[in-house]
Amino acid sequence: MKFVMVMIICFGVDCEAVFDKVSTFTSYDSCYSTAMQTAQYMKNMFPQSAGEVHCWDEEQIKTFEKFIENGGTPTLEQQLPEKSGIEA
Repeated sequence: MKFVMVMIICFGVDCEAVFDKVSTFTSYDSCYSTAMQTAQYMKNMFPQSAGEVHCWDEEQIKTFEKFIENGGTPTLEQQLPEKSGIEA
């Protein structure tokens, strides 16, 4: 299974999701390790921001992309929307 690191970064009330499907990880643990380093880097570079980093598999990424395409907005403590609530 492949995992993708997803960063949600907020400046004030404006949040954006950043993910790179090219840089996939072959295990959750390798993604998580990189996510921890990335979170620390982002805190140092953007101290006035808030954010979080997730490691999602390909199916979770597809669900999140559909959520965004259908007008959903990334938020902190982002929960993946129910698959049944998103039209394919």
